[in-house]
Parts: sequence; C-alpha cells; structure tokens
Amino acid sequence: MSRIENLIKEKCPNGVEYKKIGDICKVARGRVMSKQYLAEHSGKYPVYSSQTENNGLFGKIDSYDFDGEYVQWTTDGAKAGSIFYRNGKFSVTNVCGLLMILDEFKNSISTSYLAYILGNVSKQYVNYATSNPKLMSNVMANIMVQIPPLEVQEEIVRILDKFGELEAELEAELEARKRQYEFWRY
Repeated sequence: MSRIENLIKEKCPNGVEYKKIGDICKVARGRVMSKQYLAEHSGKYPVYSSQTENNGLFGKIDSYDFDGEYVQWTTDGAKAGSIFYRNGKFSVTNVCGLLMILDEFKNSISTSYLAYILGNVSKQYVNYATSNPKLMSNVMANIMVQIPPLEVQEEIVRILDKFGELEAELEAELEARKRQYEFWRY
C-alpha cells in the first residue's frame, strides 16, 4: 500500500468528503487590460492572461490586484479550463477567473492541492458547443472536488511537485540530446 493509501485509510475511514468550489472559495474575475495599458503602466508585477505559454504571463505592470495564494483558470478561448497556481502579488485579465480559499477553510485546504485537482478535472466542464470555448465562474463554482484531510493533500502535492521536477529534468535532458544529435548529424 502507498503512503497516500495508508493516510486515506487512517484519516478518512468513511471516505473522502466532496465540496463545491463555490462553497470553499471566493470566485472572482480579472479586469480588462490591453497591451497599450501594459505599456503605459510598465512595472514589476506580473499580469496573467488566457495564454498558457510562459506560464500565462501577459506582461508586467506597476500595480497589482491580488496578493496571496490563488488558483487561476482561463475562462475563454482555446485554452479554456487551463489551471495555474499563483502566489504573490499579481493581476489577471478579464479572460481569467480566480479562486481564493475562504478563511474558514484555510487551515484545511491547500491551494496547491486545489490547483492540482482542478487541473485534472476542469477540462470536462468547458463548454465547447460555441466557437469560443468557455469555463465560466458559475460553472467553476459548481464543480465538486474531493477534500481529504490536509496531511493527505500535502502528501499528494509533494508527490506531484516531485513528478513535475523530474519531468522538467527529463525535458531538459531530451532537448540537450536533440541538440547533440543535430550537431553530430550534419
């Protein structure tokens, strides 16, 4: 049995509880910001948008709208339903939604865990019936997620973070091997 299986067996013998996102999080949206606005207000605080390249970074401005731990998702477009963990001072554009864990759940729900869980399920809630796919706030608020005890969440995050690190190392190694192959090929 794995460490997670043992923890779940020990900490929740009657099963894992499910909760609606809207019951455990404040659901918010970003604001309209054009490239011109970013140029006129250039600064050090990141602005994230609906793109997924470069971790969703759209630009940087001289102020911020949010400060703390959040889960951000893309609400519109080809990348609708993409999930990001954010921590620090930042802003998001109007094609992004934000989740902030409510104060009464801060000691029992990990924001990182929530980001991982939503990263696995959010795409199934995207409405692809229109030419512009969407995952709107009201839909996000009604998604049900498993909320195991915090110790289990932290172990899941630790394992998934480690996999992410290993994946990054493997991608870097593959890229280096590809460059080496191309060099010696010609």
